[in-house]
Amino acid sequence: MEVEVRRARHALYLRLAAAHAGPLGPALLGHPELAPLYPTAYAACGGAEGLPCAGVGGEPRVCVVRRLEHLARSALRGGKRRRAQEKAMVEGLLVCMAHLQHEFPQEFLPVLEATRRHLEKDLRYLQGELGGGGGAPRRP
Repeated sequence: MEVEVRRARHALYLRLAAAHAGPLGPALLGHPELAPLYPTAYAACGGAEGLPCAGVGGEPRVCVVRRLEHLARSALRGGKRRRAQEKAMVEGLLVCMAHLQHEFPQEFLPVLEATRRHLEKDLRYLQGELGGGGGAPRRP
């Protein structure tokens, strides 16, 4: 059962990384019309308060995708300490998604919202896993 959960989380994070990785990514979430806007929207970000990028900024097409890919690789491995690290990374990505909602064009809100929903669902799983929620782990 745990292997299935790990594989499902791995696949989820790979899909999310692909959705933010290039102009055709938003089409994976049902928004192919956003392809022309991708280069300008994902080019730069001022940095979110509370994250290492605060004040210096970054490129969402790189940093968001890399963090999602890191979570995909991490999801395949086990351990309570690893899950605690993943929880911190997911919380940081949620801060990032909230910040990008203000920086990106309004047309990207559905993509950011879908990503946020998936992150929140996985965060609930991670909190249950770390808190010893008992029973079988929930699927993300």
